[in-house]
Amino acid sequence: MFEITDDLIGKYSIIGPRYTSYPTAPMWHEIEPATQQEWLAVNTNSQKAVSLYIHIPFCRDRCLYCGCNVIITRQQEASAEYVSYILNEIDTLADSRRGNRIVKQLHFGGGTPNFLLNEEFVQIMEKLRDRFDFNEETEIGIEIDPCTTRPGQLEFLAEIGINRLSLGVQDLDETVQKAVQRVQGKEITLEHLSHAKSLGMKGINFDLIYGLPFQTVDSFRKTVEQIVEMRPDRLAVYNFGYLPNRMIHQRKIKSETLPDTKTKMRILLGSINQFCEAGYEYIGMDHFALPEDELAVAQKNRTLYRNFMGYTPKSNIDLLGIGVTAISEFDRYFVQNEKKLKLYKQHISEAGISGIRGIELSPDDLKRKWTILKLICHFYLDFKEFQDEFSVDFTSYFEEELSQLKDLEEDGLLELREDCIRVVNHGQILVRNICMIFDAYLKRSDVPEVKYSKTI
Repeated sequence: MFEITDDLIGKYSIIGPRYTSYPTAPMWHEIEPATQQEWLAVNTNSQKAVSLYIHIPFCRDRCLYCGCNVIITRQQEASAEYVSYILNEIDTLADSRRGNRIVKQLHFGGGTPNFLLNEEFVQIMEKLRDRFDFNEETEIGIEIDPCTTRPGQLEFLAEIGINRLSLGVQDLDETVQKAVQRVQGKEITLEHLSHAKSLGMKGINFDLIYGLPFQTVDSFRKTVEQIVEMRPDRLAVYNFGYLPNRMIHQRKIKSETLPDTKTKMRILLGSINQFCEAGYEYIGMDHFALPEDELAVAQKNRTLYRNFMGYTPKSNIDLLGIGVTAISEFDRYFVQNEKKLKLYKQHISEAGISGIRGIELSPDDLKRKWTILKLICHFYLDFKEFQDEFSVDFTSYFEEELSQLKDLEEDGLLELREDCIRVVNHGQILVRNICMIFDAYLKRSDVPEVKYSKTI
């Protein structure tokens, strides 16, 4: 049972990164596509398998809670043109790899990926299978909006090899759904879940959001009870990022309708305890999985990883992002594609790639990235493993950080031992705060001012 006192909430509810990367994206700098090409050249002979992420930005309607990079349109022809640029980018990225091109994971994200027509999915899959190597174990996933799937679309997706599904649910309370302009009944959600399972899809995920307008502890408890009855394989329970100054559409949400900090904390703790009591494993931060799910197994085996798609069982692979705003992570580099569609098309036409921001990790960055990933993925860090990886003594290298951790140890967040760090109890919920101790960029004065979300 997870519990956090009001004093600890007051102390640790601070602004901080979510660590889907280290260094975090705001610390990256502008680059030219030519720089991305140079970095890809370094990675040419990599023997690592590949994870591919394809961003489909189109949505027919704007959900008020949304913080994603999306393009609102009802014009179906927009996707046909976009796919032609996707195919060009795939060719360029495939040409950049002369090493192992086995795809372990392919994920369609968005936006609303099921906006694409069947023939457009076929074009993409045929191109990928022609330029990369797939096998029976390749995980091919997609995010879908149950309210906009076409008749027969799930069957079609299964036929082209998609074997994992993520469904946006957010909340099952009708008042909340109307307030965020995303009305989606329990019946249609359950129908899609059952249908996907009958088609052999596994690792089926539901996305929920807490902190939405008109949510209460009781209303979200009822939502969680219904979700537990449906029994998806995985769950993500995200904190709503209310940023009306940056996202104009969120101004339609009145701040007075949002639950206060204490209520949000009760909603979060309540849902964590409900899911754990129902047999789900708490993976970390905002993710849960059934014990037999690959995500939970990876955490037990300490092979879990974290990137821009959240927690993933696929580690030690190169991530290649395709499409507008997509992010790549390979070798010692992070790269983000152009965010504006017009400029993305221009870059792809000229160079076949569109990286505009990125960073080359320093030796210090690599050590801190390794450290943060161990803590945020496994709640455990072995000093000998660090020594084996970097030929450096952990306690000497992070002497200052270990001293700072003593305060967190006194608050019951972790245990400092002679040979390891172990995150315990409510420290697992506050793991972002622990990771921040090792973030060198937060201590610098020459970095951009960033408005992160609160850690709790």
